Amino acid sequence: MEWIYRELSGELLGERSKVSDEEIAIINSLPNPPLVPVTARDIYVRRCRLAGDGVDAGFGRFRTDELPRLLELVQGAPALVGHRKDTLGIARFFGGSIRKDPATGVSYIVPRFYWLRAHSTSEDLRVNIDGGIYNEASIGFTFKLPTCSICGEDIRRCEHIPGRDYDGHICHFYYDQVLRVTEGSLVYRGAHPGTGFMLSDPAARPDRWGGLPRFRWNGTWYRGFPEKLIVTEE
Repeated sequence: MEWIYRELSGELLGERSKVSDEEIAIINSLPNPPLVPVTARDIYVRRCRLAGDGVDAGFGRFRTDELPRLLELVQGAPALVGHRKDTLGIARFFGGSIRKDPATGVSYIVPRFYWLRAHSTSEDLRVNIDGGIYNEASIGFTFKLPTCSICGEDIRRCEHIPGRDYDGHICHFYYDQVLRVTEGSLVYRGAHPGTGFMLSDPAARPDRWGGLPRFRWNGTWYRGFPEKLIVTEE
């Protein structure tokens, strides 16, 4: 497999503030910048806590020292609705910072995103975000190597199972060699474990998987954790 696609969720943040000259400069300097430079009067700006260095629901994790690069890859990425890639974006990501949650110790990338006031649905989007109807966002990205936290090998090839305890250490894997942030989306709920993460050749001995959960993907039943799957029946 050349690369793996993954979707992860974060939360929209309710902070509203005056758009600064610095933010306007960043927007007008993005890759493929606006054909007509925007001003503060042209846009709405909000922000979201999009991804962090904690272990997620699918037992994946970004390395803390990779967060600055991840924030860089977000710059200029489109914001969609529900990962609908057959539609055009409704906003774009820009700027932002890395912030640590003092309660959990998890560090997050917190990019901002903007959309145009003049668009016909602009007010609907603003009202739903500010009123808490739209309150979660999800990042779509590609990476090459899921590195096992126990042995440091490719977790698709080693013997360790994400979520299992090994001598007091819960196995997870790192999103190593992130290639691209494809988009961010407004979503009704965050990603379930394993969303967008499939193996091209999930070979394993059936006796290793007894008692593990079963779930359906594209008409095929699987057993195991989403990161290590075996076909059980059609």
